[in-house]
Amino acid sequence: MRIDPNMSMDEVMKRWPASIAVLIRHGMHCVGCHIAPFHSIAEACRDHRIDEADFLKSLERAVAGGPVSRPDAPPASPGDARR
Repeated sequence: MRIDPNMSMDEVMKRWPASIAVLIRHGMHCVGCHIAPFHSIAEACRDHRIDEADFLKSLERAVAGGPVSRPDAPPASPGDARR
């Protein structure tokens, strides 16, 4: 799945609700933000000082049903899934 960095944050959240967890984990409070319909992914990453390529990878994993992690979180160990 390829997500266009020019899509608005609002469109991303509406099209793929799983993306909201990625935004929250990156410290982006776009849910309910009045700018979200006008703010592109690229602009939001720039304004929040988030690496766009890493953010897009996280979004793509989330919308594909993969694990979502914070950018500063340590890698999950196999035992974490059983907790």
